[in-house]
Amino acid sequence: MKKWITSDLHFGHTNIMKFCPVTRYGFTDVLDMREKMIAEWNKDVKPEDEVFILGDFAFLPSKDAIAILRRLNGAKILIEGNHDRKLLNDPAFRREFKEVHQYLRYNHDGTLVIMMHYPIYEWDQMHRGAVHFYGHVHGKPTGLEKYRARDVAFDATGRVVSNLDMMITDALKGEIRSHH
Repeated sequence: MKKWITSDLHFGHTNIMKFCPVTRYGFTDVLDMREKMIAEWNKDVKPEDEVFILGDFAFLPSKDAIAILRRLNGAKILIEGNHDRKLLNDPAFRREFKEVHQYLRYNHDGTLVIMMHYPIYEWDQMHRGAVHFYGHVHGKPTGLEKYRARDVAFDATGRVVSNLDMMITDALKGEIRSHH
């Protein structure tokens, strides 16, 4: 079983192609974006895998978001983003996820990983080498990049899903951020 991570997929969000033209240039419309993103996800993620989604999954009515989730391989763990709140009011949407969190403190093979939709300036155990993954900013610099913090959003990585081990390896190249 592999573990994957992503954020800010924005299924169904027409304007995301205008807001993020560098990474969304290859899509003709939201339907094309949906189908290509689903195909890329399922090429990488196997049914037995697990995927951490750090928010902003879809900009759609819940029944349409659920239909997309059901087409995607793997068990999904959602870390709530600002565009997920309304969808999470629907119990059927919420049930599509193995877990739902606002903030997740996760130990992955001895590395503490702090996951949140938003970049946070100070995260738990950062001064001891913990890694912070976030989305929301769609690849815009935050000043955290030199540290063990990474934007895992589609528009930051250019990938619909990123391998969690590879993202951790990359983040561990960053400086340990002191809190003093």
